[in-house]
Amino acid sequence: MPLSKLCSVLGEMTRWKILRELAKGEPLPVKELAGRTGRSSDVVQKHVTMLKEAKIVVQGYGRLYKLAPGIQPEPGAAVLDLGHCVIRLDLPS
Repeated sequence: MPLSKLCSVLGEMTRWKILRELAKGEPLPVKELAGRTGRSSDVVQKHVTMLKEAKIVVQGYGRLYKLAPGIQPEPGAAVLDLGHCVIRLDLPS
């Protein structure tokens, strides 16, 4: 993915919050992500779709979302390596 597109996708706090939740390793449905991020399910669905199109998030069985293979951090780590950049999700929002 071009760096400009990646920056565009990552340039929204709700998407960072979604990534932070998914980095914990548990696949989650939109409704749960909405509750954890404080946003509506409709808003979260749009953000998840953008992350999916960027190949950062994948949809699994039962409409559960998780980080794409190769992006999931080691247990206990909150760092995503996206190639062009490394994201530290443990920083305050």
